[in-house]
Amino acid sequence: MILRVENISKHYRIAGVKKQILGGIDFTLDGGRICSITGTSGCGKTTLLNVIAGITSPDSGTVTVNNRRMIYVLDVLASRLRNREIGFIFQTFRLLNDETVISNVLLPARIRGRLGRETRERAAEMLERLRIYRFRKMKTAVLSGGQKQRVAIARALVNRPSLILADEPTANLDKKTAREIFDILIDLKKEGRAVLIVTHDDYMHGLSDKVYIMENGRLKVAR
Repeated sequence: MILRVENISKHYRIAGVKKQILGGIDFTLDGGRICSITGTSGCGKTTLLNVIAGITSPDSGTVTVNNRRMIYVLDVLASRLRNREIGFIFQTFRLLNDETVISNVLLPARIRGRLGRETRERAAEMLERLRIYRFRKMKTAVLSGGQKQRVAIARALVNRPSLILADEPTANLDKKTAREIFDILIDLKKEGRAVLIVTHDDYMHGLSDKVYIMENGRLKVAR
């Protein structure tokens, strides 16, 4: 088992009113499996991913990734676990536009202090696989949306994470490019990674091993 989420709750205070975003979320995800989550805008899907990644602290509950419990009270511990075990693919890419493609991809390895030859070779192999190797020395600012998403995927994978989180990774892409991105996620599943994706795309739901709908701060099994 790669991911275990137990009784995760989260509230936000909006205009002075306390609103429940996540209400006792429980689920698990094994390696070699894809789980997708859908739901209306603002229902808490992204908040859940951020809690799993250690970016946002829950009010209660625990998250365990590859037998390591996420520690929220110390940012350095949460960041360390995220850097080692989790690859996060963001909807808005979150790339450093003034840096080159290869610099962006190697950033997590640089943070971890592992910029040796093996890591650089792995980064180059991923860029080849994602068909963006020829752009490796270009600034990401000049790339198309599909190319930027491929850079974001390579960056998420450079440290060989056991868990991949993807937040609407194809929302800003055309249909053809979106299918290519989903095919990459399927390949990650075949490699034994656990993949958790937030998406409204029925094509991806059809490829998922389990589909959840988030309603009223809770997950319900849709398939």
